[in-house]
Amino acid sequence: MNEVEERSDGRITFEIYTGQELIAGSEELLALRNGTIDIAAPLWPQYDPARFPLTEVTMLPLLDSDTVIAARAYADLIHSTEPITHDGETFTELEYGTKDLKVMPHAPTQQYVMSTKDHPLESIDDFRDTSLRSPTRIHEIFASKIGINSVSMPSTDMFDAINRGAFEGAFFSVADWTGYGMQEVLTYTLEGINLGHFSTLWAMTEENWNTIPEDLQQIMEESAADLIDHGGEVWEARSEVIREEALANGAEFVHVDDIDDDAKEYIVDGMIETWYTWIDEHEQNGLPAREVAILWRDLIIKHGGDVPDEIKELSVD
Repeated sequence: MNEVEERSDGRITFEIYTGQELIAGSEELLALRNGTIDIAAPLWPQYDPARFPLTEVTMLPLLDSDTVIAARAYADLIHSTEPITHDGETFTELEYGTKDLKVMPHAPTQQYVMSTKDHPLESIDDFRDTSLRSPTRIHEIFASKIGINSVSMPSTDMFDAINRGAFEGAFFSVADWTGYGMQEVLTYTLEGINLGHFSTLWAMTEENWNTIPEDLQQIMEESAADLIDHGGEVWEARSEVIREEALANGAEFVHVDDIDDDAKEYIVDGMIETWYTWIDEHEQNGLPAREVAILWRDLIIKHGGDVPDEIKELSVD
């Protein structure tokens, strides 16, 4: 927002309300439509999968990625001109244009990983004997594929729950740990299996967007685009600081290549099945989930990430 105000020489200014000062979380779409807010900064489509089902694609598990890779792939997804429906609609036209929204990409979170308190995840039995807090529907699908018990609760309650042994840990982004004190709780993290990137957007109604002069629209779009890499780099830098603090506290970060071979294969099979289940569920509802999954896969690989070989072979035919 500061960037837009500066580039526009003050022709655009923002009155900012943080947290839930103005509206409750996840009510951004309603607030945009009734005029309570002019811009959602950000819109959280992952919290509203009923209205934005295909945006879940960014939560599908990956073999390799980081926040910059995901941010670039996500920006390309939002700006993609590739048709994903028989009517020629793009991802953004189908997912957001049908809700009369103008959206601009925002850097997603760092990748989610599996972290626990005093509970290694290095054998198949370790996974089958674990309960983790699952923040999204795709994490619940993945958990079911590898025998993990999913726990649903607000992230603000995790600290006390894990400390008292109610469950072993969580699917969580390391870069988010300090917001909840988790660097003091989580002692074991399995790396090398990246369990999705939580994506967000800048969003306005098309009606409001169309009241903005074209030169100012261009400034807003260019500012959002120029901050994609920076946003990803901020998440990565923050994660590294938190990781070092956790290591100093005695935490372990174990790469999936260093656990039992059969356990690694078990996890990768669970990742693959998660992709197929997500596609099948949405295709049953008439949505082009396969096309979106393939597009996301290709964009992740384009920017340096990786997926299991079987997912690389996934095709529309």
